[in-house]
Amino acid sequence: MQDWSYYRKGYVRIRLCQGSPERFLNLCAHHGIAVWNLVSREGSYEMNVTVTGFFSLAGICRKTGCRVKIIGKYGLPFFFYRNKKRKAFFVGILLGFGVLCLLSRYIWNIHVEGNLYNSTQSILNYLEEIGIRHGSLKKDLDCQEIAEQMREEFQNMTWVSAKISGSRLILEIKENGNIYQPQKQAETASDLISDKNGVIVSMITRKGTPLKKEGDTCTKGEVLVSGRLDIKNDSQEVVKYEYTQADADIYIQHDLQYYQEFSMEYEKPVYTGQQKKGYVLRAGDYYLDLKGNPDWETYDTVTDFHQLRLTENFRLPVFFGTSTDYEYETGRFTYTEEEAAAKAKEELDSLLDGLEQKGVQISANHVKIGIQNGSCTAKGTLTVIEKTGQCVPSPILEQPAERTTDTDE
Repeated sequence: MQDWSYYRKGYVRIRLCQGSPERFLNLCAHHGIAVWNLVSREGSYEMNVTVTGFFSLAGICRKTGCRVKIIGKYGLPFFFYRNKKRKAFFVGILLGFGVLCLLSRYIWNIHVEGNLYNSTQSILNYLEEIGIRHGSLKKDLDCQEIAEQMREEFQNMTWVSAKISGSRLILEIKENGNIYQPQKQAETASDLISDKNGVIVSMITRKGTPLKKEGDTCTKGEVLVSGRLDIKNDSQEVVKYEYTQADADIYIQHDLQYYQEFSMEYEKPVYTGQQKKGYVLRAGDYYLDLKGNPDWETYDTVTDFHQLRLTENFRLPVFFGTSTDYEYETGRFTYTEEEAAAKAKEELDSLLDGLEQKGVQISANHVKIGIQNGSCTAKGTLTVIEKTGQCVPSPILEQPAERTTDTDE
């Protein structure tokens, strides 16, 4: 801070020659003249002294017989004096301060911290919906209202603090750790029907009347659990119908047909090692490739883009990076029997993994792989167990007529 004070008022660096330098420094201290960065160089002393202190050295120099030579002038007064003819420079400084003051009235960084279950991008998207974005005027923002709106929108936020610091809007969030629970829909009468043919291997009914049991065969569209409940009297006669939303875990076993065929001959690119690299720039829908197009007929292009951003969450629609073209020639190859079988098995395993990720159990695999007439064929059946049960509206029946008993006396 002291260095800035000296720079603001201006100071000079002097060289002290001849005379008595020790007495010179003692008199400077006695008269309160500040000197700093004192060094001995080539039989003389160099030091810094303020402009005011320099003009007070005349009497001290006479008393000590010292000679003082200015070897440097520093500070704002000397800077402005040296550049007094550069009017455009000072106008630019004033305009820069003006623009800085103008931009300081806006929010240029929205910082979100403490969020675990709600992503930062989803929070920024909601803020944009309510008119709060990068570039918003600070005077138009009500931090208390922002916090209330966020707590209302994101139900698992137990505490939200919004504050403005400089040109930053800082949102501090605490969440209760519970993911949003979907609102329960109004219960309507519905049945569960099968969406495929097969044999029921497991059936656990929670609501409704089961019409099938384990080991039964079902067809596509057949009702498995009815949403209609028959209310019976002591004589096992139906006196009333009630309806609910059928709910059950039903698993059926059925066969899937599998067939895949591909040629033993195939093409793939063979890279020659030739490449051409250059810089690219994209602004919005405009694209500028500085490397130009290569002279090759066939090539692949790999582009690595980086997006410009002013702050952590304020990204500009400007991208820059590098683009590299790799020349290749198309080569024709033939699978060996081992390679073809491995490729067919790899694709079958990929299908099986996809089914298992969807909760489908593979109980039997009857797929055979064969090679003939220049082709590799994989065909057969897969026996799978998967969950079924599609919700459809229950047909509403007319309530049974009330029965009356006449007694003859």
